[in-house]
Amino acid sequence: MKKIGFIGLGNMGKSMARNLLKGGYEVTVFDIRAEAIEELKKEGAKGASSLSEVGSDADTVFVMVLNVKQVEAVTLGENGAISGMKPGSTLIVTSTIAPSEIQKIADIASEKGIDTIDSPVSGGTGRAADGSLVMMVSCEDSVYEKCKDALLTVGSNTIRVGKKIGMGQTVKAANQLLVSIHVVATAEAMVLATKAGVDPELLFEVIKKSVGTSFMFEQKVPLILARDFRNRGALDIQIKDLDICLKMGRELDVPLYLSALSRELFIMAEGKGYGREDLCAVTKLLEEVAHVEVKKQ
Repeated sequence: MKKIGFIGLGNMGKSMARNLLKGGYEVTVFDIRAEAIEELKKEGAKGASSLSEVGSDADTVFVMVLNVKQVEAVTLGENGAISGMKPGSTLIVTSTIAPSEIQKIADIASEKGIDTIDSPVSGGTGRAADGSLVMMVSCEDSVYEKCKDALLTVGSNTIRVGKKIGMGQTVKAANQLLVSIHVVATAEAMVLATKAGVDPELLFEVIKKSVGTSFMFEQKVPLILARDFRNRGALDIQIKDLDICLKMGRELDVPLYLSALSRELFIMAEGKGYGREDLCAVTKLLEEVAHVEVKKQ
């Protein structure tokens, strides 16, 4: 049985670790919150007392934390996971960070004989729970083959996007760019038509059958109509992802006008206190300006 380490038991990571347990893997987990470790221990996981213990117990270590500061802390920091990992083991980074940042981590891991898989994910908490995440995988063929089954266990939509470390993060950045713009466009369309007197439920039914629809429109409008802004993908995390997109744009001399505008709206929404709500809470910002509320009539 392959031994898996899992670091980061938040909304996404907990479900991913749980699916590895269901898949028959021996899983050692770590999180800064003791209660998260205890919850997984009740389901059969082994709880680690340190990051290095996670590394020493596992053939493969998944990392699912918030940002690059946290990724570097749990992997490269003093007594981090890499300090305990054996040569020939594999580090799988599923967090969303910049391509240059994952390359730095992979280079340091390689010096210790540790392979790295760059595999950010998409799908939110729902797909994390049912194991259908999109895994955007970049790594060498041999590394992929030895970890393919574990990747498919947490993400049935695992897709190879390249061999070069950083390609996974590049694809994720492009995805997050579109997510941001689609959510802002959805908010604008719903607020505009509602202010003009259209029944927003009727508008939803028409647009989801028309060429203006999108996955984000179809996923988020029912939540907006129900005034359900519980965190399924936090608004403040979207700002972090847009920062990555815009950084890449500067480095590659690619203008990203709509990304920049979307980011400013998300920052304004965060300033209003919506940062830990679902990203579709940006709608509330536009509603306040327009003096209208998009809801079921």
